[in-house]
Amino acid sequence: MAKGDDIMKIVYFGKFKNNKYSELEEKPISEALKKMGHTVYELDVMEAKMEDLIEKANQSDMLLFHDGGLPLGLEEQDELSFYMTLNGLMMLLSKMTCLKVMWLFDRVVGVGEILASRILPTIDCGFFNDDTWVRRHKYPNAYGLHPGTTERPLGQYRKDLACDIAFIGRVYGGRVEVIEGLKKQYGKRFRIFEDIWGKDFDDLCQSAKVIFQPKWLMNDFLWTDQIYHALSAGAFLIHPRLHGLQEEGLDEGSHYVGYTIIEELVAGLEFFLKPENDEKRKQVANQGKSYVLENFTWEKRLEKMISVIKDKLLKKQK
Repeated sequence: MAKGDDIMKIVYFGKFKNNKYSELEEKPISEALKKMGHTVYELDVMEAKMEDLIEKANQSDMLLFHDGGLPLGLEEQDELSFYMTLNGLMMLLSKMTCLKVMWLFDRVVGVGEILASRILPTIDCGFFNDDTWVRRHKYPNAYGLHPGTTERPLGQYRKDLACDIAFIGRVYGGRVEVIEGLKKQYGKRFRIFEDIWGKDFDDLCQSAKVIFQPKWLMNDFLWTDQIYHALSAGAFLIHPRLHGLQEEGLDEGSHYVGYTIIEELVAGLEFFLKPENDEKRKQVANQGKSYVLENFTWEKRLEKMISVIKDKLLKKQK
């Protein structure tokens, strides 16, 4: 690690181009690192030349990457392409002398578990959104670290987005049953937004009375980044009750409304959609927004990451 206030030269190997998710992940992470004083070299996983990546990494203090371009999504898991890409990534890492750090946002299951188990022995630190997997496997260099969010201008109310209840995301798997039940019960009051980003997302968070998240694929220490993005946009959020959220200090009832079973979800919707509870709903949304922006920005997450890395290096030197 570089001397002088621990400012580093960081090669950030991510999906910067032709990737809508980069607006939520790579780009704000890069900006946060720069804001912290680090020099960041952005190299795209689809365009960077191997020799350029190795050379730049070996001239820098740290390599930061997520999935390294591996196909981890459920809809894109092809065994041959996965193993070819994994072997290529491991070869790249073996030629680098800088600190090597992975931050994986995906659920660690299937090929994701193969990635984690093969890559962790070859890098200095691995950080995971799936903290359940970290707690179960006890790798000495694996740490739980959830995604962050950014502070941005508050969205605007829009009639074309307005509804009582909004779900943001794809309807598949274990989500289908609960989504269909809400559609049947609430009809046109319930709307689904499968592909909404940027300012439109922020406007929706100010136009829908309630943003709802189903529990499928979540567990006590794994959840999606939507809780941070929705709360930072000032949404009133009804979200599965998870023990890990309590550990993060997110207070049910003050920052969001939690539920465990469907009956509890419906009761929460009915209560907070009553006109006499409009102010209470706005109060919870404002408190959630303030707490998330105080504690879970990308800069805060990266400060924690770098603190862990520094601590690990100090222990190595003893």
